[in-house]
Amino acid sequence: MPVSREVHLIERPKAMPTVDQFQIVETNVPDAADGEVLVQNLYMSVDPAMRPRLTAGQDLGVAMMGGALGRVVQSKNGDYAVGDLVSNRLGFREYFTSDGKGLTKLTPDPDLSLTTHMHALGMTGFTAYGGILHIGALKDGEQVFVSTAGGAVGSIAAQIAKIKNCYVVGSTGSAEKAAWLKDEVGLDAVINYKDAPIRGQLEAATPKGIDVYFDNVGGDHLEAALRRINTLGRIPVCGFISGYNSGHSSVSNLSN
Repeated sequence: MPVSREVHLIERPKAMPTVDQFQIVETNVPDAADGEVLVQNLYMSVDPAMRPRLTAGQDLGVAMMGGALGRVVQSKNGDYAVGDLVSNRLGFREYFTSDGKGLTKLTPDPDLSLTTHMHALGMTGFTAYGGILHIGALKDGEQVFVSTAGGAVGSIAAQIAKIKNCYVVGSTGSAEKAAWLKDEVGLDAVINYKDAPIRGQLEAATPKGIDVYFDNVGGDHLEAALRRINTLGRIPVCGFISGYNSGHSSVSNLSN
C-alpha cells in the first residue's frame, strides 16, 4: 500500500491562481484488487486547458485531473503487465488504482523520449493536427498565423503548416522562444508580442494576409488577425488564454 502525494484544489480562483488555493495531500493507496492495476505516475502535464476547470469543473478537495504518463507497478488485470507504460487523465497524484478504464497503453520507441507521448504524439499534438488540418482545412502554400507558436499545441500546428509549404507567422512572448521558432522550427516570421503592439507587427509580417489563423489566445491577437484575414479565411479556435484569469470573455467581437 504505497503513500501517494496528490495536488488538490481547495479554493476556486477568481483571477490569477495563487499557491494558497492548492494543497499537497498524502494518502494511502490500496494495492491492486482483482481486475485492477496500480499505476505510478512518472510525468504530469500542466496545460492551459486546465485553467477554466479551476473556475468550474474541477472538484474541490480531490486530486486534480490532468494528463500524465505512468507505469504499471502491480497488475491483477489480464490486459496489463507490470512495467507497461500508460497514459491517463488522473495526473496530479503519484499513485492510483484503476480497473483499466481511462488508461491507454503506450508502445515506447527507443528513438523517442517517453514524454513525446505527452506532446507531439499526445493530446496537444492531436489538438494541433485536428485543429489546423480538419477544422482549419489547411491547403498547401497558404498564409498561416499561429498564436503562442512556442507552446505545446502552437508549435506542432506551426510545424504542420511548414510541412504543407505554407508561409507561417508565429507569435510568442520571449526572445528565446522567438529565436527557437525562427532558427530551429523555421517559421517565416516571428512576432514577440511583448516588443510592440501585435496589430502593427502582424500587419508587417503578413503582406498577403492570413488564410488560416490558429488561435490559442483570443483578445488582441484575434482582433489583429481579423483585420488581416483573407476572404474565405478560417480561424480554428483552440483557446482564449488571454482571458482565462480575467473573469470574463476576452473576445468582445464574437457577439457583434
